[in-house]
Amino acid sequence: MNLPLIAAVVIALAALAGIVRSRRAPRRRLARIGLQILAAAALYACLFPPHTREDFAADELVVLTPGATAAQLAALPLAAKAVALPGVAADAAVERVPDLGTALRRHAQAQRLRIVGGGLPQRDRDAARGRVVEFDAAPLPGGVVELDAPVSVPVGGVFRVDGRVDGVPDARVELRDPSGAVVAAQAPDAQGRFSLQAVAKGEGVARFALNVLGADGARVDSLAVPLAARAGAPLKILLLAGAPDPELKYLRRWAADAGLALDSRLALSDGVALTEGAPALDAQALQSVDLAVLDERSWAALDAQGRQVLIDAVRGGLGLLLRVTGPIAEPVAAQWAELGYRVTPSEPGAAVRLDRMLGLGDAAPALARRALTVDAPDAAPLLRADDGSPLAWSRNLGRGRVALWLLADSYRLGLAGAASAFGTLWSEATATVARARGETPPSLPGEARVDERATFCAVAPDAAVETETGARSELLVDAGGCAAYWPEAPGWHVLSSGGQRWPFHVRARDEAPALAAGLTQRATRALLVAPSSSADAQTRSLPLPRWPFFLAWLALAALLWWFERDTTGSPPRSA
Repeated sequence: MNLPLIAAVVIALAALAGIVRSRRAPRRRLARIGLQILAAAALYACLFPPHTREDFAADELVVLTPGATAAQLAALPLAAKAVALPGVAADAAVERVPDLGTALRRHAQAQRLRIVGGGLPQRDRDAARGRVVEFDAAPLPGGVVELDAPVSVPVGGVFRVDGRVDGVPDARVELRDPSGAVVAAQAPDAQGRFSLQAVAKGEGVARFALNVLGADGARVDSLAVPLAARAGAPLKILLLAGAPDPELKYLRRWAADAGLALDSRLALSDGVALTEGAPALDAQALQSVDLAVLDERSWAALDAQGRQVLIDAVRGGLGLLLRVTGPIAEPVAAQWAELGYRVTPSEPGAAVRLDRMLGLGDAAPALARRALTVDAPDAAPLLRADDGSPLAWSRNLGRGRVALWLLADSYRLGLAGAASAFGTLWSEATATVARARGETPPSLPGEARVDERATFCAVAPDAAVETETGARSELLVDAGGCAAYWPEAPGWHVLSSGGQRWPFHVRARDEAPALAAGLTQRATRALLVAPSSSADAQTRSLPLPRWPFFLAWLALAALLWWFERDTTGSPPRSA
């Protein structure tokens, strides 16, 4: 039985009867006849909608993830094969799956994945690896969507909190210490990025607060910045200078405030020097030194044996930082060239700024760079100005490093009230160049959340995690020294490994939603691979939705009913 044909015949007969009746009408005959034909066509299209043809890839699967918007769902092609993960408010016709692995088992032919929404949850990323060819991301919520902060820092050290704010026009970001005092604040740049610095003053764990304020000063987003301050062994620094200067004054004060062990000798005149500690340049003394800082005059004062002892110590692991404080004599330039730095005099350049690098906005003073041209092909930039020009370099020499420093007056940062920025500048430089420590701390998760996998690496076979309540979970460590842990409660946890304890913080499941959304989207984008041509491209014929034709028929039928009424409002006359 051909149902569409029978329906067409019945509808056509009914329309014909209506047309005959309309021809007898005293008014609007042509309009009534036209409406009868259109209403019949709309009714047939509602019962048997026309088909459309859409190209689709038979090996592609659309995966709807939590956060998918109504606009994204409406834009899905009718021919697409789609599945919805838990938490997606999709139409009832969309296939529901508990996870991506189940969807791939049900659709074994799916080799390419198109992700729509907020991104893949952590549990589904391994199953999607090598298959994601497109990611249609949903808009991020307003707030901090990226955060880069250290898990632990040494006591007295300056730490940096970098991140990005999205969806908050004219925002301002402030960092508050555990007492609630504002220790740093900044307006994000055009891309929403910010960089704040603070000092870890006391040993132990603490929770700083990062607040995002809108243009009206109201708080839009707030999240905790957990930090563990550890009292490690202080660096031992040997400082030799041909004469005192303001830079050395602030450098020595910073070293004392940071708890560094500093031995120094500053020459005042022939045979007269200002000495602190027990500075010595013999091989035995240099074995306990982590970093030696010399300028061109103190280098020139060394004899050949002293220079060789120092270079041998660098090859054994000592860090050496060469400060340029004035003109360099030819013998010194030749000796530094053997260390990898060929320096020649140049014209004085313009002042340099470190505003963006140090996150100081426009408050930082202009600084000076020594007028030298440096040729060091195998050296990496240790410090760059905001315009990208290098101010310091570092290169390997044996097991140690040699750095060249051209920034002349970083002490002006302290004079301008940015002592923390001065500390950041020199702590990062010394940490990079100084002797490498023998023990490697374990790798702790930077963003751990309840019910999500946290990964540890470089841990001992006896590694375990303890919660604030005292519950202890032994970790199963693989051959590579890594282990996984699924936290069940928020708060501070402690990793016990090799007789040492390392605190780390776990966020609640619903804490910092903007940050979680940004992390999920970045992790999903990291899974993208170059799409390959699909050999299973096909064309599918699909019926159009019925509801537009039904509404059209309803409107036409209402109009016909209206025409049947007499112009005076009397009911239509019988035939």
